[in-house]
Amino acid sequence: MLRRTALVALAALALSAPARAEDATAALATTLHRQIARCWSLPADTPVDATVRVKVSLTESGELDGSPTIDGPVAGGPATKAFAASAVRAVVRCAPFKGLAELAPYATWKTLLVTFRPPPDDL
Repeated sequence: MLRRTALVALAALALSAPARAEDATAALATTLHRQIARCWSLPADTPVDATVRVKVSLTESGELDGSPTIDGPVAGGPATKAFAASAVRAVVRCAPFKGLAELAPYATWKTLLVTFRPPPDDL
């Protein structure tokens, strides 16, 4: 397994006030990226174009509320499926997530879609 900086994007499924939601989403994405990146072991044979979205439900204390799931089908061979499994493992390993309540109301981050992509080769 190769450990590299994760490229993680965030899409909040339940957003309130649109103007502030963008700021909150960016802050949440940065916070989650930092937490998840340290827990993600990227498989060495990951295809460069692999992308997977993991749906995560959280409690108010930042703990997982159920198991994270892959959002949509995982197209590709065994390497892509291993990449998807590594993304789910990273979310589980890093829970509970700290500091989210200070960034946005719970409704903003209760349910999230976290997108995982392998880092560019030049990192």
